[in-house]
Amino acid sequence: MPAVLLTAPEAEPIGLGDAKAYLRLEHDAEDDLVAGLIAAAARQVENITRRVLIAQRWRLDARLPCDASGIALRPRPVREVEAVRIMLPDGSFETLDPADWRFDWGAERLYVTKPAPAGRGIQVDLAVGYGDPEDVPESLRLAVRRLVADGFERRGAGDGAPADVTALLAPYRDFSL
Repeated sequence: MPAVLLTAPEAEPIGLGDAKAYLRLEHDAEDDLVAGLIAAAARQVENITRRVLIAQRWRLDARLPCDASGIALRPRPVREVEAVRIMLPDGSFETLDPADWRFDWGAERLYVTKPAPAGRGIQVDLAVGYGDPEDVPESLRLAVRRLVADGFERRGAGDGAPADVTALLAPYRDFSL
């Protein structure tokens, strides 16, 4: 199920000043390095947890399932289902009325209630992410800080996230059987 970013996040989960304070860094000589580490750390947290941190908009292309399992919406967390479109036989898309679908907030799955053949293409526009930087859970923000500090100290020499970061991210990880 390919997903396309429609609107990128406008900020990172922590700012440059926050990261520099955490690093106890008072000079500006390495601001570019720290800014790069913030972006890299945020992407690492997003990749590990399979969640986006800051508000953004995505379009998910999928196929209607042949059973009643619904469509798992990714990326997560879903803040709003903005539009659901179903592919017509001629290849064009029809926007479904909200009465023709329902979203299960707990499972983050979309169910199309309008009769349609299995395998039919569907597009879903989503608002995802926790919101603004201050809306991101503090444990995820701390994981970003720790990864920034680890990257700053090691300067790229190391493999994987430190154990304390892995522990911070564990409650947010997606596991499937």
